[in-house]
Parts: sequence; C-alpha cells; structure tokens
Amino acid sequence: MRTAVLALVAALAVAPAASAACPQTSLGDLEDEVMCPACGTSLAIASENQPLAQRQRAFIEGLIADCKSKEEVKTALAAEFGDEVLALPDDDGFEIAAYLVPAAVLLGAGTAIVIGVRRWRRRATAAPAGAPTSAADSERLDDDLARYDL
Repeated sequence: MRTAVLALVAALAVAPAASAACPQTSLGDLEDEVMCPACGTSLAIASENQPLAQRQRAFIEGLIADCKSKEEVKTALAAEFGDEVLALPDDDGFEIAAYLVPAAVLLGAGTAIVIGVRRWRRRATAAPAGAPTSAADSERLDDDLARYDL
C-alpha cells in the first residue's frame, strides 16, 4: 500500500513537469500567421466549409497535441502544404518592399519629429522679449501702476 501511494505521489509530481516542458502553442496563435492555399486568405478568416482549411486546422491541432513548438508547426505546415501557407512575404524581389516600406516610414517619421522638436525649441528660446517702449508709454504705465497701488 505504501509503495502504491509513493508511486502515485511520484506520478503526480512528474505530470506537471511533463506538461511544463510542452511549448504553449495554440491554433488561434498560429491561424493569423498561416494562409489557406485554396482561399488565399489567412487561416483565421478562411471559410469553415473549405476542406483544405479544415485539413490544415486538424493538422495544426495534431502537431500541437504532439507538443510541437510554433516554429516546428510552421516548418511541418510548409513541408506538408508548401511554402505558400506561411503568411510571410519573400525576402527578395518586389516582396521585399513589405519589409522596407514600414522601416522607411518609421525612420522618416522619427527624423521629422526630431527636426520639428529642434526647430520648435530653437524658436522658443530665440523669441524676442518684446518691442521697446517709448518714454511716454513708460511714464503712462508708471502712472497707471501708481494709481492701482494701495
């Protein structure tokens, strides 16, 4: 009896460790990064009635059940369905613009902000103190201030 209890405790202690070693990947996590070749859309929005999309989802769920990581699932999908299933543009030819255009926009926006802030600070520190007052204006201001003094 005592050995049975010890075996049960040991099994329960090992079970969480075994599940912790499994990468936390889910179908929802992969659906937006994988394409349905038949629909030409993301698997997340591919029709539930599309047989190829159903087959891809079942394939992904099987790999997740086998404790595969996200990258391993993507590699297996590309091997099973072709490279077109990965929702990433190629890194050559015209499709490289998908990587370069956002980087160029961010760089241009950052540069514009830096230049704008520098000009704004320069203008704020170099602002004139005001037009010089004439002697008559100065005397009238002194009289007005004296009238309001208590």
